[in-house]
Amino acid sequence: MDWSRTKSIFIIVFSILNIFLYSLYLERYTEAENFSILAEPAVDERLEGDNITYPADLPSELEDEPYISGTRKMLTTEDVPVEDTRVAVEDKYLLNVAFNEPIRLGDETNKESLEAFLASNIHEGDEYVLWDIVEEENKAIFFQEINDKTLYHSDSGRVTLLWNDEGEAVRYEQTLFTDLVENAQSKDLISPKRAIETLYSKRVLQQNSKVTSVNLGYSVYVAVSDDTRMFLPTWRIIVELEDGSTADYFVNAIKDGVIEFKKPEEEGSE
Repeated sequence: MDWSRTKSIFIIVFSILNIFLYSLYLERYTEAENFSILAEPAVDERLEGDNITYPADLPSELEDEPYISGTRKMLTTEDVPVEDTRVAVEDKYLLNVAFNEPIRLGDETNKESLEAFLASNIHEGDEYVLWDIVEEENKAIFFQEINDKTLYHSDSGRVTLLWNDEGEAVRYEQTLFTDLVENAQSKDLISPKRAIETLYSKRVLQQNSKVTSVNLGYSVYVAVSDDTRMFLPTWRIIVELEDGSTADYFVNAIKDGVIEFKKPEEEGSE
């Protein structure tokens, strides 16, 4: 047998096979690219058909973001910066503080005055941002910030402040995450537009609605231990509904998928 000739034949055959496989790969890749190009207008057309709009200036180029872990802080009476108070610690992590002498909040009960009050009168108060004012209950809810981004709906990273009819703070409840650590490897984020499309594909967005803004924050992803939680980059999508009311929706900013938070009465130690 002429091994030299056989060897040459094998080389030619494998070369032809490689060329065939590479051409097949290019064909499949081109088909995928064409499908992507075709699919995007199709989604936009369906959104337009349902009269769902979103901002035209949504960013498409995004910086990577890490997962972050944090530890639930065991709060004590020493974590109350204001004197003349009554303090109770519940389940090691929840600080319940009542002011013996109510403290004036400011001329108005608004975001600026409430956040300024927290910064001056509550332990690590500047680590929280106003989330909601419940006027009929004289109550404000604040969420902790993680790397300057809001930690959405965690029962273990919030402050609830209550005041009287004279606009004076009477008591507050506080939980706090500490020892924040970034994961060594950051992750690619899905785009805000992709997050909107996710809501649409899951039939979450209603007809005749308007996406007014998309903001990046964090949400609790998993309990690493009794005290430690891992936080996931999360898109918050604010939508104005047909009746003029607004709704918040949340999408996993790394792995896609809609995030549904528990109602307040169902929330545990997150």
